[in-house]
Amino acid sequence: MSLFGVVRTAARSTPAIGRIGHANFFAITSSSNNIVNNTTPQTTSIRYKHSATQVKRLFKNNPARLRILKKQEGGAPTADKSSSSSTPERVYPEIFQPTFLSNGWSAPPPPEVEIPEYPFRITRTAGKPNNAVGFLPVYRDVRVHGTKRTTLIRSVQGDIPTFLSELRAVLNLSTGKKGILTSASTGKHGGGEAGRGVNAQNPIRIRTGGAIEVNGDRAKEIKKWLAGLGF
Repeated sequence: MSLFGVVRTAARSTPAIGRIGHANFFAITSSSNNIVNNTTPQTTSIRYKHSATQVKRLFKNNPARLRILKKQEGGAPTADKSSSSSTPERVYPEIFQPTFLSNGWSAPPPPEVEIPEYPFRITRTAGKPNNAVGFLPVYRDVRVHGTKRTTLIRSVQGDIPTFLSELRAVLNLSTGKKGILTSASTGKHGGGEAGRGVNAQNPIRIRTGGAIEVNGDRAKEIKKWLAGLGF
């Protein structure tokens, strides 16, 4: 009498989800434990059309979708956003009317003019012959073949946030979409936002070393403001 062995094959399908490069794929692995025929597992990969970053940009952060969500949540902007985007009011008025020469130099106020105590201060340039009064440290910066013009303010000491608030009030500037840029500012996907410079959407930046950069050629306005404060 002969004995017959009945061999049953157990098939198992295991889904596996992973990433290849920047694209998503859905893998189905089929493995068979066959005692008679020694087969190897087979993997079938199905690649999606869009990567995870593209899906997030096109669908999750789509402007139309965000507007719909905003309307569903009430639609009114928060108090923090509205207050940060508005222009502040000046706290320290001018104490005298300065006079400028053709080279941009202005004389400090006379001794009879009382200069108030400011939480910030500006130091004029030094090293002039006969200890003469220097210039206000406000400079024009031209880059990108003359198409990029900015204004630099150096030697700012003391309460920098108060100084920036007064500067925004004088020049009628907002904080920008990303706020006041600094050397530690990073973008949504990494990288230094401050290293990209100022523009119309982000008009103010604190550069490495403490210099304050303003978008556009605003040197005359800033010099008149600082000299009117008594610096």
